[in-house]
Amino acid sequence: MVDLQAKNIGRDTPLSDIMIREVITIQIDDKSSVVDTLMKLNPIHHLPVLEGKVLRGLISQRDLYRNMLSGAFFDSEEEQHSFLDNFTDIPSIMTRDPITLSPEQTLGEALHLVLEYRIGCLPLVNDRNEMQGIVTDSDLLRLFRWKLLDGETG
Repeated sequence: MVDLQAKNIGRDTPLSDIMIREVITIQIDDKSSVVDTLMKLNPIHHLPVLEGKVLRGLISQRDLYRNMLSGAFFDSEEEQHSFLDNFTDIPSIMTRDPITLSPEQTLGEALHLVLEYRIGCLPLVNDRNEMQGIVTDSDLLRLFRWKLLDGETG
């Protein structure tokens, strides 16, 4: 999350002021096991799927779990990844054409979409649909905790 100490945050705040700029992504032709590995190694629940720089879809942790069998059926994580790679691909797991906003749009617009559509993240793209950043429901909750506690980080 961005350092909020000097920011006057409100509903008209541009998302560029609060977005995560260093987004972990995958390419549409990556192996399915890469999704599982990235979500286990990083504190993330959503992976934008790119073709080059262009956003093509989004995979949530829930999407991944819905499309794979429990590790209890496999003797090792290696076997599980082999199963994923041989029987699923990124396009079959991902949500195509996810709801997006641009970095110039506002915090109020983001909140409306997250609540209205019950989504966990909003990829932020430019007019060529290239990834610029991301805002997640967790980011928004941290922001409001900070606002409610008058800038306290506790």
